[in-house]
Amino acid sequence: MIRDQTWPAVAWEPVQLIGRMKILAARDGIELPKTYQLIRDIYLWEHHRADLPAHVASLLGRIFDGPNPFVTRPAQHLPSKAVRTRGR
Repeated sequence: MIRDQTWPAVAWEPVQLIGRMKILAARDGIELPKTYQLIRDIYLWEHHRADLPAHVASLLGRIFDGPNPFVTRPAQHLPSKAVRTRGR
């Protein structure tokens, strides 16, 4: 599990992190290596055995820098009535 140093309460599973990296890479037109290679790279980096490739490090930096790099507009919430009637 990877912990973001700036947000101590946030922990990232490698699979979740790779999924987010793939979303950002697709938006930017970046071709990532196969999933097994990303898992290996992240594992080695997490255990201080190797540096990340530059393109992977750049994507991780973008993921860790903001509260949610995937939101392009403010979140729209359900009306309070819809929330209250759930389960009735």
